[in-house]
Amino acid sequence: MVELKVGDILEARYRIDRPIARGGMSTVYRCVDLRLARAVAVKVMDQRFATDPVFRTRFRREARAMAQLSHPNLVNVYDFGSDGDHIFLVMELITGGTLRELLAETGPLPPYAAAGVIRSLLTGLSVAHNAGMVHRDIKPDNVLINNNHLVKLADFGLVRAASRNTETGKIVGTVSYLSPEQVSGGEITTASDVYSAGILFYELLTGHTPFHGETQLDHAYHRLKEDVPSPSAAEPGIPHLVDELVATATAREPSQRFTDAEEYLAALDDVSRELKFPNYIVPIPQNAAAHRAAEIPPDTSGLTGPLEPTGIIDHPDNSRSEDLTEVIRQTRVAEPDPAWAPSFNDNPAAHETSILAQPNVPGGAIAPARQPVSPDAPPPGETHTHSAPMSNRSGWTLALWLVVIAALTAAIALGGWWFGSGRYGEIPQVFGMGEQEATRVLEQAGFSTEVREVYDNNTTVSLAAGTDPAAGEKEVRGRSVTLLISLGKPVIPALPDNRDPETYRQALTQHSLVYQRAEQEFSDSIPEGKIVRVDPSPGQTVNVDTQISVHLSKGPAPVKVPDVKKMELDKAQEVLEKAGLKLGDIRHQFDANAESGLVFATDPLPGVELAKGSAVNVSVSTAIKVPDVVGLTRDKAEEKLRAEGIQVKSVEVAPNTVADRADTVVEISAEQGQYLDPENAWVILKTPEKVKVPRLLGSKISDARQKLEAAGLGIRSSDEDSSRIYHQSPKAGEEVSPSTVVTVDGL
Repeated sequence: MVELKVGDILEARYRIDRPIARGGMSTVYRCVDLRLARAVAVKVMDQRFATDPVFRTRFRREARAMAQLSHPNLVNVYDFGSDGDHIFLVMELITGGTLRELLAETGPLPPYAAAGVIRSLLTGLSVAHNAGMVHRDIKPDNVLINNNHLVKLADFGLVRAASRNTETGKIVGTVSYLSPEQVSGGEITTASDVYSAGILFYELLTGHTPFHGETQLDHAYHRLKEDVPSPSAAEPGIPHLVDELVATATAREPSQRFTDAEEYLAALDDVSRELKFPNYIVPIPQNAAAHRAAEIPPDTSGLTGPLEPTGIIDHPDNSRSEDLTEVIRQTRVAEPDPAWAPSFNDNPAAHETSILAQPNVPGGAIAPARQPVSPDAPPPGETHTHSAPMSNRSGWTLALWLVVIAALTAAIALGGWWFGSGRYGEIPQVFGMGEQEATRVLEQAGFSTEVREVYDNNTTVSLAAGTDPAAGEKEVRGRSVTLLISLGKPVIPALPDNRDPETYRQALTQHSLVYQRAEQEFSDSIPEGKIVRVDPSPGQTVNVDTQISVHLSKGPAPVKVPDVKKMELDKAQEVLEKAGLKLGDIRHQFDANAESGLVFATDPLPGVELAKGSAVNVSVSTAIKVPDVVGLTRDKAEEKLRAEGIQVKSVEVAPNTVADRADTVVEISAEQGQYLDPENAWVILKTPEKVKVPRLLGSKISDARQKLEAAGLGIRSSDEDSSRIYHQSPKAGEEVSPSTVVTVDGL
């Protein structure tokens, strides 16, 4: 196998510019596409694969499958082919670096940053999983970061292609990221990629992979008997939800993992929202091989114009090898011949069949491949006939026959040319021309034109951005070629009046922009499910395929139930409405701690979050507050209690109590201020056991009689009522039982 050197040209089209990276299976070069005048990455497979016919067949199949995938988070595959002993894959050139190089510069990433990287990886991987493909070799080296900070997943299917080319008992893949079923020889599914992505998430969080061993096999077999440890065990501070996310992704049993990248991505988004992770722009590795290579401009010798990152420069026609290289297009799909559309899996389901786009041919048929013609065989369309011997007696006759034979030969040759390659013309380069000039060039080449306006980052408005089919491709003369006229960079469209997300998705698609659903937001004015805002905002000019983050409404933000306890009902209603809630059911019931008419409870409880406008039920106390009646006479006390709705159940004597009057209330069964249930509102009044004898000396007997009766005592005297008392018994201040008779003497 001849080693490639700078300046070598593969298939007369891809000139080696400089090597970028070398791995166990291949070497990646930066190359110049001489036909389209652009820089590309070319992965040239190792000799041990290139010389194996089984691998070459599978390589072609996997390359076709890879080319069907188109997404901003996947590295685009442009072409594949072979040149001598070299087989190669032509891909989008990534000028940033690999995730491996970024980790070497930054070390472990904080959880929100690691989640941001994994989100981009899973977004691209979910596209492949939905197409029925499994990556089989997810690792930091296959996760690339472009110079616009976009994360891209590369190398789909190459491990699968190599797996049929290895010895029995060998494990194909990168040991640190293998799933248990890859090690044990089990069935490999989308859940296998989920496991590898979980290991990668662990590495982003901790800076290392979870398993180690003295040998590669020992390293690989660890995952068959051990679970992946929690990232927080290595890096304290990592949230528990992130630990759970890694644990689910790396479960040893595939059935216990996320089914595929889409399910993993949904769980990651849920955790990110719960933990309020901020958006993260992935930095570009500074000390990266691709980054260093990009600093050295490509060799543009041999091109008729400057090398453009996108776009095409007109150049002389370069012949193209027709043996193995097939350019796979993603813009036009025809009904495929089964031989041209192999399935990606050995046992394909209907949805796993890859459809390979073919050039347009009359009637929608597939253009037949050219058949080799032996030197002795007649050209296509020519038949040999046997004519009778010709007389040589007449020179004129001989000349006439020679003219006829020459004419027939020319007609046959012309017909063979026309029905062979002559009816096909090469689409000319019209990039950068005005519409009229480009139309004229296409018509001169034998094609009719249809004009379609497209958004383009690098072409001035109203100039040709290219054609469909592309310049340099072969097409039947007379066929219509679509002339693509630039509208320039797209402007983010305004939101529709109804803020409908599907309507806006269509508007973004029409502007060549990508709808990206972002985190939902609360809004008091915009209904749930409608668009709140987009980022970048409408009216800004952006590049084609820019992702527009669309934030949908979750409806009004929830509000907490305020504490309205011990408020009157009107005040409680006012506070609830101010908080965005409304008064619900009102329940009147007894509460031993709340005065009548005041709110003592809410349902839900204070602090609970409710949707704005929700009703809050309140409970209003019916309790009766016991008034202060101690010291009042029994009659006054009973009157005051009745006014509050409290009944006197009985009147009792309070032991060891003394008062000036026998009917004075000295105690009550319920304390002052206590709340009673109106259904059971009663009390017991208590009067004194003893009464103090009042001082009567000097008083008239008539006055003394009134005073003693008021105190609940009797009087005994033989004197006139007008007599003045000079003696009493018992004496003043003595404590006696109610109804005791006091004897007085008067003058």
